[in-house]
Amino acid sequence: MATKKKLLQAAAGNAGGAALNVEDVFSTYLYNGTATNVAHRIQNGIDLAGEGGLVWIKKRDSNIANTNHYLSDTERGNFYIASNSTNAQAAGDIASYNSDGWTFNASTGLGTDYLAAQSYASWTFRQATKFFDVVTYTGDGTTEDGSSRLISHNLGSTPGFYIVKRTDGAENWRCFHRSLGATKAIQLDGTGSAITANSWWANVEPTDTNFSVTFNFNATGANYVVYLFAHNNNDGDFGPDADADIIKCGSFTDSSSGWSVDLGFEPQFLLTKRVDSTGNWEIVDTMRGFT
Repeated sequence: MATKKKLLQAAAGNAGGAALNVEDVFSTYLYNGTATNVAHRIQNGIDLAGEGGLVWIKKRDSNIANTNHYLSDTERGNFYIASNSTNAQAAGDIASYNSDGWTFNASTGLGTDYLAAQSYASWTFRQATKFFDVVTYTGDGTTEDGSSRLISHNLGSTPGFYIVKRTDGAENWRCFHRSLGATKAIQLDGTGSAITANSWWANVEPTDTNFSVTFNFNATGANYVVYLFAHNNNDGDFGPDADADIIKCGSFTDSSSGWSVDLGFEPQFLLTKRVDSTGNWEIVDTMRGFT
């Protein structure tokens, strides 16, 4: 079997303790739809009302290929975007972001699609320093000469992985990954390999306060959302002593003999993508099983 170079993003399992723990900022939650018009409340323990964050949902049984990935965040409110589509955002059906999860309005639109009598997987990322952040901005057209524009974030550390999507028009999802650097990028809505794309990040590496965009992400008056994921490298602020890592972004080479990655913690969520050739994005988690 040919070797495969893959990106890796991992979120830890329960770290325990009095400081912020994984269960405070991340949840994999499986649920069954009710097929009724009654609002459906997801209680996963994540404070979206007070802290903000991202809700990501996908049907997990029959006809899964016919159901979009549903991404909604507290910065944009009740709108969703589909990570498998280039489409602009559309009105969503999250009735409220709560202190312990969120509530679907099952009586209209997508609420009926994601609450049919079938099974679903959801992943919730709460905004937290050195873990995850959501940023929105409006393009100002200042980078048409190929220069870069710096966008501020509140991650409190240098991002390991971030995703940019225009929300008011059709456009691909673009991804930066620390193992590829600021000269390459990959598309979340595609299966292609990583490509050299200096015009996406202007060859400017992100920092602990900002990231760079160029004209591809800075059209005058256009609206964008960015999901930023941290990379802890023995500098995390989690767990009983506020010194544990819970998220890492890296790469590995697969082969016929398998592979092993030492994260320093037991992960409960993995997002991987082959980058040296065509390959699907893959999400595995401990709730559905690491298979």
